[in-house]
Amino acid sequence: MTQREELDRLWADPAHWTHGGIYRCAADPRLMVLKRAGGVGYTINVAHRRAWFVLAALMVVLMAPLVVYLVLGRRAPDWLFLATLFWPITLAVVTLMWLSRRDN
Repeated sequence: MTQREELDRLWADPAHWTHGGIYRCAADPRLMVLKRAGGVGYTINVAHRRAWFVLAALMVVLMAPLVVYLVLGRRAPDWLFLATLFWPITLAVVTLMWLSRRDN
């Protein structure tokens, strides 16, 4: 079996997909894989050792505008505040889902 076929087999295995679209496969060396639903776009392989660094870096980038407003002593627009809160909450939920899956 070629490496491409092996990667396709891992990707197609339903056991590696949890909670409607979270891909978790330690045997797959890819950080990003095609989404399962419709094959449009990519998702992160949360079992990859660099996945959490990528998610943390993404959160830092997304939270930077709010931090700049706070450092300058200005009131941030409400939409920016709400958008900034969305990402840490999402990461917390994904982390809890991953931990619950790992413990079972």
